[in-house]
Amino acid sequence: MASDYGDEAGSKMIDDFMRFGERMGERAMYARASQMRQAFENATREAQGIAGDAAEKQPPEWAKLDMHEFQRIEDYGSIKGIIEDRLAERGVASAWFPDPETGREYLLFRIADAQEVWKSFDELSRETDDAAAKAAEKIREQRDKVPGRTRDERTLDERAEEAREASEALEAERSTTKALTREPRFQETRAK
Repeated sequence: MASDYGDEAGSKMIDDFMRFGERMGERAMYARASQMRQAFENATREAQGIAGDAAEKQPPEWAKLDMHEFQRIEDYGSIKGIIEDRLAERGVASAWFPDPETGREYLLFRIADAQEVWKSFDELSRETDDAAAKAAEKIREQRDKVPGRTRDERTLDERAEEAREASEALEAERSTTKALTREPRFQETRAK
């Protein structure tokens, strides 16, 4: 699947959406994709601001990007993996710093790499919807391949009525047949 985007991060994103969609459903997967896209867009703006500040003055060597928006999205660990892969593809050295006082986590990177960081987040935000759509398509294909999982097109009322009729027929059959009961047979056993 890396050939879908030509990179490992895109492949991971599709795989992540497939796992999430299979576990939580397609609607939840699309909602999560929307949250991720919004978080990527906000991170892009933050990183652009860091790059702009660096051009104006003598900046410190490292910058931090608050990841609190990503932390609120379910399965944050896999999102971190996607981000790490994209940054590594662009040659950005980064680290994760959890702040125990606030409970937030920060992405640390060199100021010199700020432009590559915001470009990475921008690419991820643009790829998110397409990756979710591809994952949904693959989930549907897998579901269609499974034999015996055809959908019963009858309404719930029709199926319930048929079940009631079958139950009544079994009850009627059971009451007309007489059960034969036999007493236990005693046998005399002799010993030599």
